[in-house]
Amino acid sequence: MIPSDSDRQVIDPRHFVSDHGRDALADLVARESGYIFQLRPLKDLCQSLKSGMPLLAEGERGGGKTEMVDALAYACNRPYFELQGMDGLKLNDILFEWDEQGQNNFVLQAVSSKELSLEEARQQQWRKDFLTLGEVLKAYDYLATTGIVPIVKLDEFEKLPQVCQAFFYQLFTDGHASIPRLSEHHGHIGVGKSDDKPIVILTSNNQHVVHAPLRSRCIYTKVRLPTDLEEARILHSRVPSAPASLLTQVVKVVRYIRVMMPTVRDKPGLRESIAFLKALITEQIQVVTAEVIDDHLGFIARGADDLTNLELGLPRLERAAHTPDTVAEQMIHNIFSEAAVRLREAA
Repeated sequence: MIPSDSDRQVIDPRHFVSDHGRDALADLVARESGYIFQLRPLKDLCQSLKSGMPLLAEGERGGGKTEMVDALAYACNRPYFELQGMDGLKLNDILFEWDEQGQNNFVLQAVSSKELSLEEARQQQWRKDFLTLGEVLKAYDYLATTGIVPIVKLDEFEKLPQVCQAFFYQLFTDGHASIPRLSEHHGHIGVGKSDDKPIVILTSNNQHVVHAPLRSRCIYTKVRLPTDLEEARILHSRVPSAPASLLTQVVKVVRYIRVMMPTVRDKPGLRESIAFLKALITEQIQVVTAEVIDDHLGFIARGADDLTNLELGLPRLERAAHTPDTVAEQMIHNIFSEAAVRLREAA
């Protein structure tokens, strides 16, 4: 778990949306984290917040699904639980397992000290004290014991096999997990049917793998790849120190790779664009040349073949960075003008 920052204000996004509306939430997240919501995911996230149902966010890599969850958690300063989908996850990673060694030691010590009979000790070994909670159930228990609503990110959820996806059915429907032999809490861990549940967001890169029973328990949204305008706004928001000329060059280079270089199979996404631009700012680079791009290909390429093809295309990428493009240049000029107006209004 990542705890809240004690030096920052803690905001409950559910109450915030109810009191101020979705646009105010979008403004808060943009101001605090630099993340710019697409309208469709914003609408669906707010419905998830108001209903208490998990949000299933699907879309291609590079659209900003994971960033959406990270940005919401940071902007609202909520405790943050995270589970990365991968092969090999088991029940104990998600829900629970019994500490068998601890249980055995307890029984032996209790009986040897004659504090308890063997039967009494065996009954008491099924207490919550000997239960090790997995990351997801831990979030539900955290809310039940502290009253603080955490955010739970289940990233690349589609990588979980169907048997593991089934572990979430009861949690999402009933707000708790049933634990055989648990002698406390009526055999349940979680919040039950309470209106307050953890804010759970699942991300998936493949809409055909998350199974129907799980989908039926979630609010659904689609996070598409950003348009050129949206990406330029995001880049300006995430790297506000980048001048308009440099931002324009980066947008042109990335767009050229995506549109005009079919041999590059794994196209750079939003995360790559941001990292590339940040690196240029850190090194105080103002002009994108073939040499500059070559020095920073590690931020853009995602495989050996793509790296080779990008190296072969360096002269074309330099030309793309400096070829006049009235539409792109006017678009970025407008973004900077709008940002300047907002600053003046805020002052």
